[in-house]
Amino acid sequence: MRGMAGLAGLLMCLPLGGAAAQTTYKLKPGDTMQLWIAQEPDLTRDIVIAPDGWLSVPLAGHLKGEGLSLQELEAQLLDRLKVYFNDKPNLTLMLRPNSPHQPLIYVTGEVVTPGEYPYRPNMTVLHCISVAGGIYRTALLPADQDRSILVGRQVEQSQARLDDLRARIVRLEAEIRGERSLAKPEALAASPALQREQTMLNSRMEALDLAERAQTEANDLLERTAAALREQTESLSKRVELARRRLQSIANLVAKGGAESSQQWVQEGVVAELEGQISRLQSEMSMAERDRIAEVARYESIRQERRTQLLVELNAARLEQDDVAAQLADGTRIMSVYGQNAALVQQRQTRVLHYNIVRFVEGETQEIPAFETTPVLAGDLLRVVYGDSLREPVMPAGPSEPSPVARLFEMGQ
Repeated sequence: MRGMAGLAGLLMCLPLGGAAAQTTYKLKPGDTMQLWIAQEPDLTRDIVIAPDGWLSVPLAGHLKGEGLSLQELEAQLLDRLKVYFNDKPNLTLMLRPNSPHQPLIYVTGEVVTPGEYPYRPNMTVLHCISVAGGIYRTALLPADQDRSILVGRQVEQSQARLDDLRARIVRLEAEIRGERSLAKPEALAASPALQREQTMLNSRMEALDLAERAQTEANDLLERTAAALREQTESLSKRVELARRRLQSIANLVAKGGAESSQQWVQEGVVAELEGQISRLQSEMSMAERDRIAEVARYESIRQERRTQLLVELNAARLEQDDVAAQLADGTRIMSVYGQNAALVQQRQTRVLHYNIVRFVEGETQEIPAFETTPVLAGDLLRVVYGDSLREPVMPAGPSEPSPVARLFEMGQ
């Protein structure tokens, strides 16, 4: 069992380039091995050979691992650990497949994830492309296409909203200035947004005209009432003047004995009654004037509140206009990127893929054109690029024409 495990670990670390003979692998610094002892699972662990070539195992202590084969190191561990067990330890030592000496292939160019990948026997160009995530199509993925539709709609909505806000700002500014027309008839006919705001302005101006007419009528009524009260007051003032003259005549007669004192008292009552009426009329006049002043002040307050509200609406519309303009600019910029990517997609659909293997042979680097069925060796670098026309590749053993998958790649599907 231990012999089979050691052989498996040895095979994993040997180069797989198709050589006829295999040599025993000697451990090097950085190699990682897994130690497993059936009698003591707690001793199961990964062992790494340090840069100085030594390794450390509980109970076994420090050992020199560099330059030993896996079987030789396993024998030394058995010899050191057997004194701690009643029976011979069932020990297995396996070389980790992520050893830095594992054979690799390299993929670069038009693939989703360029990089290095473990080599497997009988790998072809298509295998390499598959492990690298497939052909890189374009930055405009299906999800991006869906998002481009959403962004396009947002751009249209932002543009429409921006037109509405501009028309609203024009209407608010005109309303603040007291103007009744937003633009010339031809400009209104060309802009539905301005037409809507003109309708709004007409409605609000009609409401304002009604309020002003109501205010004018109320002022006229109060003025007419005040005028009537003044006329009554003047008339009563004349009557009071006549009553006082008569009272003076009666007082003279009473003093000469030509009239009774009661007549004087009656006349004094008449004068007092007339003066009381005048006082009441003056009070009513004061109240009417106060109402008129209060009505004027109320209407002026309403006008000021309306102007303040218009200024608030205007400021809010301008702020929203800035926000929508920024959103529109962002959306337009995003759509321009999608447009560039769409152009790239169109460009790539008219071009074909080339596969080139870069291989180190007898101290020299060679670049070999290939098909997707061309075999790949350990250490090869596969370059996937687009070109304007197909070059004649080195024909591999096997099919003489590209497979359907290759034709799909060439069509950019």
